[in-house]
Amino acid sequence: MESGKWVSFKEIGSYNRSIWRLAIYPNVWRTYPQDVPTKKMPNYNFPIHILKTSNSVCSGNIKHDLVIVVKSGIFGWDKRDQFRAFVQRQKDLNPNTKLGVVFSIGMPRKHGGRMFNRDGHTTVLRGPVGDMMDAYIGRDNEVMQKIEEEMKKYDDIVLADYEDTYYNLTWKTITNLRWISAFCDKLRNDMFVIIDDDHRVNVSMLMRFLALIPRHIKRTSIFGRIAKYDGAFRSPLSADIVDDMAVGSAYTRYNYVHEDVYLGLLAFKLGIPLYNIYTMFDHQEYERRWPPNSSFMVAESKYWNMI
Repeated sequence: MESGKWVSFKEIGSYNRSIWRLAIYPNVWRTYPQDVPTKKMPNYNFPIHILKTSNSVCSGNIKHDLVIVVKSGIFGWDKRDQFRAFVQRQKDLNPNTKLGVVFSIGMPRKHGGRMFNRDGHTTVLRGPVGDMMDAYIGRDNEVMQKIEEEMKKYDDIVLADYEDTYYNLTWKTITNLRWISAFCDKLRNDMFVIIDDDHRVNVSMLMRFLALIPRHIKRTSIFGRIAKYDGAFRSPLSADIVDDMAVGSAYTRYNYVHEDVYLGLLAFKLGIPLYNIYTMFDHQEYERRWPPNSSFMVAESKYWNMI
């Protein structure tokens, strides 16, 4: 191949692979490796439909200073009530910050309870979540009646049609990205928070933190608890990257248990900067790594009684 010679896309197919490699741009290849020969085009697009959304959060002309999406399990009625009470206290403490909060859930599992067959291997989901799944086998109509009553009462639920189990947390996360991308005002809002229902966020501390970050960084980065070795995280997401991540999910395999790992893969493929925030803690980390009575931005709910 002559140096500097232009070739057509059709011609390049006749060249040796060592030459073809020269035309690969790493960032493009990571997003979708177009030169990989496959007999069948991979289909990674999540077949998810949003069945119900809030009329009071990210709806119409309603404006928010901060939108929080809470990942909640289908049976998490008590946890959602506890989170709502916490949010009300945060609103009382931050009267000048308009908060919008929704809970993201899927549909109840119809069969199987806590037993899962994953690639031919039987897995048992233990603990309280598994107990609830067994208790509600065959009672999905009853569960949905409770959910419908909850939606009518609070108007703060985003309901999608995936099966809501621990092994579908990636589906829940992609639903969150798609909902933010489709419904929320990304011109006014620079940042969106996605958090588990057993964690809490210090709104005043978060708003002070965000005020110190230059807007161009704030809108194009991910801030949160970044795992030291695998690049997984729990995060506030920037406005300018939400659409990219929602689209990128259609080109990224989703058969992963841990949704934070999946988000790390998406961020890597899209070249999104990740910032580890030392005052954001995951589960028992606060107890292990932080001096007693010190302030924190995000931590598990049980630690909020310590401050």
